[in-house]
Amino acid sequence: MSSFPPPLLTSSACEMNPSKRSTMEDVHRVVPGFMGERCLFLGVYDGHGGRGIVDFLERGLERNVAEELRKAREDNKRGQDKVLQEDSKLLQEDNKLLQAGTAPPPGGGPCTELQACTELQAIEKAYVITDMQSRAAGILSSGATAVTCLLYPGRVLAANVGDARAVLVRGDGEALRLTYDHKADDEGEVRRIERAGGFLLRNRVLGILAVARSFGDHGMKEFVIGRPHLSETALLPSDRFLIVACDGLWDVVTDREAGDLLAGWSGGRGEEERRERGAQMLVDEALRRGSTDNISVVVTWL
Repeated sequence: MSSFPPPLLTSSACEMNPSKRSTMEDVHRVVPGFMGERCLFLGVYDGHGGRGIVDFLERGLERNVAEELRKAREDNKRGQDKVLQEDSKLLQEDNKLLQAGTAPPPGGGPCTELQACTELQAIEKAYVITDMQSRAAGILSSGATAVTCLLYPGRVLAANVGDARAVLVRGDGEALRLTYDHKADDEGEVRRIERAGGFLLRNRVLGILAVARSFGDHGMKEFVIGRPHLSETALLPSDRFLIVACDGLWDVVTDREAGDLLAGWSGGRGEEERRERGAQMLVDEALRRGSTDNISVVVTWL
């Protein structure tokens, strides 16, 4: 059900894939009760060039998301209070004019403009700030793609850089992608990179990186930016689960296949164990299909 009372059952699994990789550069996060609210924070961070950035993101990104959300809410509260004060002042002035027999000006006088920061804008700021902080911390050579989801009753806020992905599987089996793959050969990303003075070689930024957005990679930051794709999606009562994973899964399993695999899987000794092992099943399937990367998967059952 989409109007959950938390905690939701969340399954997670990861695999270094030692026949293909000599190091594990993924990190995943599952934080129930995020910010002390009815909110579940999910994150998958897929590193490259070392663990520097993913170790930095492991706590730093969610901390900055929480801080920016708090600031946005405080700013909006102050703005709303200011509008109420202005409205009260205008109402008093209008009453004085009416008592004096003079009609108030059309529209009630000048309005106050609110510069409200939405939740999605706050998450975007958190991503950019985290990227800047990683540079200030001297983490210059490694990088990471990332996907985060904030799951509230009735809605989910998703953000990503690179090709880490979040997929919502609906009751009719539709696999709704909440994120955007920032591949280096994406037409929009190619135009942005070329406008900035960069180029693609062998479908890689500067011939090096296969994604066009990431945390870190500061030697190419003017071309490989850390500004995320953002989305807000209303949850339906029939929605089944949310899959958050790195490209170690998505390179070999499509969005729809992942949903169908989970929906049709009958492993475990009962429904709860089946759900608890769902993420591991997807990891195992990615290995069976020949994934050549680290694999991290988080599944939340709605």
